[in-house]
Amino acid sequence: MKLRRYSQWKFGIVLGIGAAIALVLCIQCVRTYWYADSVLVPEQAEREAARQAGALSAAARTAGITAPAALGPLMEHAMESASDRVISIRVLDRDGTVLLHRGIQHRPANLAPNWWERVEKHQSLGTEISTPEGKALVVTLPLRMPRALHSSPGTPSEQDHGTPKAVPNGQSDSSGLRGQRPDDRHNAYLLELTISLKTVANTFSRLRQNLILGVIASLSLLASLTVIGLRAPHYFRGKYLENELQLARRVQSDLQPKGDSVAAHVDFAACALAADHVGGDFYDIFEAEPGKIALVLGDVSGKGVSAALLVSVLHGAIRSATVSAHELALERINRMLCERTACERFATLFWAIFEPETRMLHYVNAGHTPPMLVREGKREIERLCEGGPVLGLLPGARYSAGSVHIDARATLVLCSDGVTEAVSSSEEEFGDGRLEDIVVGNPDATPAQICRRS
Repeated sequence: MKLRRYSQWKFGIVLGIGAAIALVLCIQCVRTYWYADSVLVPEQAEREAARQAGALSAAARTAGITAPAALGPLMEHAMESASDRVISIRVLDRDGTVLLHRGIQHRPANLAPNWWERVEKHQSLGTEISTPEGKALVVTLPLRMPRALHSSPGTPSEQDHGTPKAVPNGQSDSSGLRGQRPDDRHNAYLLELTISLKTVANTFSRLRQNLILGVIASLSLLASLTVIGLRAPHYFRGKYLENELQLARRVQSDLQPKGDSVAAHVDFAACALAADHVGGDFYDIFEAEPGKIALVLGDVSGKGVSAALLVSVLHGAIRSATVSAHELALERINRMLCERTACERFATLFWAIFEPETRMLHYVNAGHTPPMLVREGKREIERLCEGGPVLGLLPGARYSAGSVHIDARATLVLCSDGVTEAVSSSEEEFGDGRLEDIVVGNPDATPAQICRRS
């Protein structure tokens, strides 16, 4: 029992470690999924917005565009080339007024008061919104455009487009753009891009799938360990019972007689294979009294432990009974079984007493398969059927003894129905005929050879 508890203790530690690993894996996968969804995807959307803004600014510089009104074709081209990612593009002035837009607008322009501080500190410039197309990120970036060097008659001045005038160093701008540095003259316009987070998230689709699979695997592992933990007591109980059954099988095997334990007057051999760890078939041969040898073969209904327990009862009762008038002993055993066992528990038994001096065999067959007696030089089989019904069913059953003379070279074959009713892989039954052919067809075979051939 100490060894069993030690094994359970070690098993519990291993289960606990496995459950902890599964839980940590699940938590880590959930945290990584949340991080990818709430951090990596918005960052990727901001990078996409910065890339689109940079491309637009470069195209404006290449085309020499200095006024936002002329950015329309470039914005339309950007929308067409990135239609799956960019929902809308707007150009704003520093006051948040919309100067030009392309795409579907889902909210009014709203420039955060601390927007420029966030630009200087390189902080996130995006705001998450909900759109009919799904979640999106609105990113406001500086739009860097070339500054017009002069104005010609008929051309709108920079002041008309909302572009602040350049002021000398150390002076303030009367236009009200407080905090603008001298080199901020190119940032008089802002570019607001709405990036689809659903499309950007496809970049991390493989990572998200792996994380989902990791969560499913960790939960499955945790569930499996839970089931194993709940079933572990039954498993250890089963292993304990299995060890006990193996011990019972060894005990039952040790109780079977050995060939050298029989008197010199009898050449004896036997073989028994239990269908389970322990079985309901038993046999014995022993010297009951001086000059008298008892031969016993029985078969208890059922298999397993219950049949083995009934075998031990019958075995003990037979060993303790007197050999004289053993048919009366069988009647007492039958009454005892009827009183103490259920009606579905019964036994068949062949019990014989052999007297070597007179060569007489006195036997009682209680419903067992009739043994076969083959005399020397003859090919006929005598069946020993005298006796009565099976044991344990009829309390008032009576048994009679039969007697037969045994020649010096005669062969007596006892078997249970497990031999004749055995079936092959093709479902063909062994049958009585094959057993008779083995016994009669080998008149010079020893008992051991007959056992091996049966």
